[in-house]
Amino acid sequence: MTIIKTAWRKISNLLPGLIIPVVIITLWSLFSENTLLPAPKLVIDILSHPSADLLSCGSLFWNTGVSLVRVLLGLFIAILLGTPFGFLMGASERYRRYTNLITELARPLSPIALLPLSIIIFKDTSFTEVLGLNHLKYSRHLFNELQIGMVFILAWGGVFPVILETMHGVRGVRKVYIEAARVLGASKLFIFKNVLLPASLPDIFAGYRMAVGRCWMVIIAAEMLPGTNSGIGYLLRYSYQLSRLDIMLACIFIIALIGLVFSRGLEFIGEKWLLLRARER
Repeated sequence: MTIIKTAWRKISNLLPGLIIPVVIITLWSLFSENTLLPAPKLVIDILSHPSADLLSCGSLFWNTGVSLVRVLLGLFIAILLGTPFGFLMGASERYRRYTNLITELARPLSPIALLPLSIIIFKDTSFTEVLGLNHLKYSRHLFNELQIGMVFILAWGGVFPVILETMHGVRGVRKVYIEAARVLGASKLFIFKNVLLPASLPDIFAGYRMAVGRCWMVIIAAEMLPGTNSGIGYLLRYSYQLSRLDIMLACIFIIALIGLVFSRGLEFIGEKWLLLRARER
């Protein structure tokens, strides 16, 4: 009975947020004949056949999967590098003095602005060449679509939110917790595992949410630039060029939906630590 009540409460919380989308879709259906926009039925038809080939560019499923793998790889590198870097900046004032200036200089550089530089440095090198899988080079394989330069700009776009939020989280830990642990004879490792890390996790997860949102926006913009031949951003641009607005709107819906899933997923993971902070006295 408790499970049913919990499920119903969550569904009830979602209902108010559905009002505006339902109104938009209703108005779209009513006035689609008088505008250039295709009817919702045509867009739903594209979405209901995700494995069908579109414009000889691969399926919706394939192009979405390529973009997702690119983003997840760039995000993984950003988290792997940014979390310890930000933690050191937050925990050590000396380390922060040495690294704060270069961080603030690099942070405003747009990942898209660095795309030409990444092409010069990494050329069009893909994971197929890095891993020595040359027999896959001229086939439609995922490794062919994972260019080192694109992963680089994604990692660049995601690493700074992780660094800054992690640093702010560590610096925001109440000194009384650290001093109490030291008085009780806790080691530095114990303080890290049981004081600093749990207390800063809400900010760290906030940094991850910002990073994944930025990575997702960067990949869509990067894929819409000339030189790419796969990804949901590429399919969006190509469908616009061919005036296939039904495919274009389906791509926009997928982009919005995946962004929502990324954000809500990380919010759900970090909710436990946020509730712990709310109970602090």
